Amino acid sequence: MSPGRRAVAAAACLCACAAWAAFSTAARGALPLPPDLAARVGATDIPVDSVARIAAAQRVSPAQAADAAIRDALFAAEARGRGLDQDPEVQREIRAVLARRLLHQLKEEAESAGPVTDDELRIATERHWLELDRPEGYRTVHAVVRLSADAGDATRAKARALAEAIRAAVVSAREVALRSEPPRAAGTGQTPSDPAADAFISAAKGVASDGLEVVAQPLPPVTAAGRTLTQELQQFDVDFSRAAASLGARGDLSAPVSSSFGVHVIMLLERIPAQVVPVEERRVLVRDEVVTERARSAQAKLLEVLRREPRVVSGVDALLELVRIEP
Repeated sequence: MSPGRRAVAAAACLCACAAWAAFSTAARGALPLPPDLAARVGATDIPVDSVARIAAAQRVSPAQAADAAIRDALFAAEARGRGLDQDPEVQREIRAVLARRLLHQLKEEAESAGPVTDDELRIATERHWLELDRPEGYRTVHAVVRLSADAGDATRAKARALAEAIRAAVVSAREVALRSEPPRAAGTGQTPSDPAADAFISAAKGVASDGLEVVAQPLPPVTAAGRTLTQELQQFDVDFSRAAASLGARGDLSAPVSSSFGVHVIMLLERIPAQVVPVEERRVLVRDEVVTERARSAQAKLLEVLRREPRVVSGVDALLELVRIEP
C-alpha cells in the first residue's frame, strides 16, 4: 500500500477507534438483539457463532471476542465511508484476504469430511506405491540378442544359439557375483557400478555376434509383474520379468528367455525386499495429503461453477489462484 494510502487508512483507524469507544458505551442501553446476534454495527450483524469462533481461534473470552468483532466492523465501516474500499490496491488486498479465507474454509470442510475412504486410500497408495505397497523386486544385468517381430525361424534359431554361447561365456561373471556384495548408494545418491554386472557385460560382448545385434546392460529393479521399482512408470516385458523373478540368489543365471525384444540371458544381481505398510497405518500416513486433495477438488468445482455464472465478475480465476492449497 502506498504511503499516502497508509496515512488515510491510519486516520480511518483512529476515527474507528473513537467510534468503537462510543459504540461500546452506547451499546449497553441499546434495544435487545435476536438471540443469534451478538451485536449490530450499522447494517452489519455480528452472529453469536462468529464470536464463538473468534474466541476459540484466539483463545480469548466471548466478551473479548465480541469487542474484537465490533471493532473490526467499525474499522470497515469507517474505511467504506472514506472510500478506501474503492482504491484498486485496497481491493486487491481485500480479494487476497477473501481468497485465503475461502480456501481455508475449503480445507476445514475437507478435514471434517471424515476418515480416508477406501477409494482415496487406493489412489494415494498408487501414488506412493514405492513407500507404501512395494512388491519384491529383482535387479539384474542381461544380454539380449535382438530380433524383429518378423524374424524367420532360421534367424530365431541362430539367435537362440548365440544366447546359449553368451550364457556359457558369462559363467565367469557368476563367480564375481558370488565373491562380491551388491553396491550401495554413495553420499551423492548415485549407486556405484556393480563388479558382477561389469564382468557380465564384458564377457557377453566378447562373444562373436555373427551379424546379429546384441545389447548387454544392467537394468533397474523390476517386479515379477514387470513394473520397475522407480518413480517413473516403466513396464518391462512380462516374460522377461517372470524369468528374473525365478532367480533365487545373486549370481544365478537364467536359461535363454524369449521376449518381444529377442532372446535374453539374465543374471540376478540383487533381490529387493517388499515393503508393504499395513492398511490402517497407511490410512493415517496419507490423511493430510487426502485432505489437501479434497480441498483442491472442491476448489476446482467451485471455479467451474463460478466460470459458468454470468454475474460473477471477471478475474475469479485470479482471485482463487492468489492462494494455493498446500498440505
